[in-house]
Amino acid sequence: MSTHHRSFLLAVLLPLFLLVSAFAVVQAQNAGSPAASRWSDAATWPDKKVPRAGDKVTIAAGKNVVLDVSPPALGSLTIDGKLSFANNADLELTTEWIMLHGELEIGTEARPHTRKATITLTNNVKDEDVGGMGGANPADRVDRGILLMGGTLNLHGDRKNSWTKLSKTADAGSSSIEVLNAAGWRAGDEIVLASTDFDPRQAERRTIASIKGNTITLDKKLDYMHFGKITFDVDERGEVGLLTRNIRLQGSADAGDAPFFGGHVMAMGASKMFVEGVEFNRMGQNLTLGRYPIHWHLVGDAKGQYVRNSGIHDTYNRCVTVHGTNNLQVENNVTYNTVGHCFFLEDGIETGNEYIRNLAIQVKCHTSKPCDPTNLAPFGSSSDGLNFKTTGQDSKDVLIPSDNTVSAFWITNPDNTYRDNVAAGSDATGFWFAFPEHPTGKFEGTEISKATWPRRT
Repeated sequence: MSTHHRSFLLAVLLPLFLLVSAFAVVQAQNAGSPAASRWSDAATWPDKKVPRAGDKVTIAAGKNVVLDVSPPALGSLTIDGKLSFANNADLELTTEWIMLHGELEIGTEARPHTRKATITLTNNVKDEDVGGMGGANPADRVDRGILLMGGTLNLHGDRKNSWTKLSKTADAGSSSIEVLNAAGWRAGDEIVLASTDFDPRQAERRTIASIKGNTITLDKKLDYMHFGKITFDVDERGEVGLLTRNIRLQGSADAGDAPFFGGHVMAMGASKMFVEGVEFNRMGQNLTLGRYPIHWHLVGDAKGQYVRNSGIHDTYNRCVTVHGTNNLQVENNVTYNTVGHCFFLEDGIETGNEYIRNLAIQVKCHTSKPCDPTNLAPFGSSSDGLNFKTTGQDSKDVLIPSDNTVSAFWITNPDNTYRDNVAAGSDATGFWFAFPEHPTGKFEGTEISKATWPRRT
């Protein structure tokens, strides 16, 4: 064969060989991933019937299901395989609870979800205890939540710009405001203006009627003035937070009534949560230990996991709780109208977590009544001659005694990073450094607790 012919043959066969090789690599990479099937396809389900209202649905291990319709309200959903939301339509999933051993995915970090996706947690079946997790004590029942037992929660919405500041003072009666950066905000979004008064309840929620650049027209006039100036080199411009996200986790409307039993998200053991651009509404179960809007519970090393760019509002039991978990990223989140210590570092054993640029607005002691704070003061400074009050600490209508002197950031170990966070209106305290001599709670008396000294760190 001539040199010319050999060269021609090589030029033809080499691209073909490379194409076949690349295809083989892709096939090998995908060999462990089961083909996705549609929720709406009867063939997806063992009984060949699409789930109906009230059904207790299980996605088996090894099964990969794409939610392509909004199903009727379910009795429960157990995910041993994988469930992902299609990104070509607005979808709603309503269920009593979700047990997650596998994976629930709505968008990824590389490809955020762009349509609306709503998960609503109902409580039509009262006093359930999912999987018997509550044990013998009825008060410990686990219900109305997304419960991760070794599973993975991947939620990634398309909002990055969580909050900004006023660029000029907004007067009472104003129907528009000017801010530093409204990039990505849209007409129809809910926002909240932090109080710039001594009264934290002057925070105001409004809907964006229209927006042009950094000028926002509101759906109704402001009731209060919101300051927007730098004075004597001190930045006193009021904060403006975005509450709306395209991915929403919420308790159903009845959660807004007493006893304020909202939804909750709880990761346990080897579970993993990657949460970005998500709205949490009517979440947290008032006066119930361990039932918070989002909660890492005894996960240990959670390096790489996060909750970022999210909005947590109108909740009934804290905001973000980190318990026995290290190396999380809690960044650029906005909270508003919440109950109890908000960003809560639980036992003092937790280290390496990063709290960066979070904004907490209107943190309350209770759902409806005022705080009963300790109010430490010099002897003789109060009319009754006491230098502190114990009625709030002795109260039975707080989760822990200090919740009656509520804080936006409850910090129990200095071996964590706190940077550029803002407490913009708490009924009692902004940042509370509550360093125990040794870690408490679940870890009290353990060897690791005895070797850990938060006050000396």
